Amino acid sequence: MKKKVLFLISILSLSCSNDESNNPENTALNLVTGINCRQTADDSSLQLGNPNILVNNKFVIYPNPANEVVYISAQENVTDVWLVSANPEKIYQNVNFSSILNTNLYTEQSIATNSDFSINGQSSNSFSINVGTLEKGYYRVFVKIGGMIYWDNLYKYENQGNNEEQFTAISNFWD
Repeated sequence: MKKKVLFLISILSLSCSNDESNNPENTALNLVTGINCRQTADDSSLQLGNPNILVNNKFVIYPNPANEVVYISAQENVTDVWLVSANPEKIYQNVNFSSILNTNLYTEQSIATNSDFSINGQSSNSFSINVGTLEKGYYRVFVKIGGMIYWDNLYKYENQGNNEEQFTAISNFWD
């Protein structure tokens, strides 16, 4: 019997791995591991870091980074939007987020509870959001489309200095 238990423990220990893609910390509600920068909805994005996002071609947020107003353009009507302040970390840069993120990862209640800003009861596929009153920093932007939740990462900066300086500082952080 002892040999069977030791054998079972050995097999279990060998089957465990340190694969960071299975780590629940890499799906934290307030973690930003990168952003997609763009000026307009039609721009191809410039990826900085490894964004832990799930947009599935359902929506685009622009400009990113932004200082006053951001626009959301979606394929279908957006009913709710939440912005959750987040912390950028240069971790999980080799994780394939498309294989672990899904629309059921976060509950609407946990997002709403942690949000710094929300818009509810929308029924539009294109609208603007004034983020000018939010503090400088990173945000997770969650949207509800067709009853499913998707998200992107946003950087909000203050209107100090010029845009090029702001972008350079952000870019340098992710390099």
